[in-house]
Amino acid sequence: MPLADIEEEISALTRFEKILLIEKITKMLLEEENPARYFDSRKSYPLFTPINQEKAAAQLQQFLDQQKS
Repeated sequence: MPLADIEEEISALTRFEKILLIEKITKMLLEEENPARYFDSRKSYPLFTPINQEKAAAQLQQFLDQQKS
């Protein structure tokens, strides 16, 4: 459904109905943000950190120094 059609339908609502619509849309967005939707709690996922990555840090510093000159 095109956004223009939705806007016409929404404009016909009362103020209270518009607030209820906002509440429902907000709940829908919060449900979409739920990490459980994307991750399985029984699995483990890798987490990359800068610990023990001195070589990468040195390469980054070298690159940044090259950009300055």
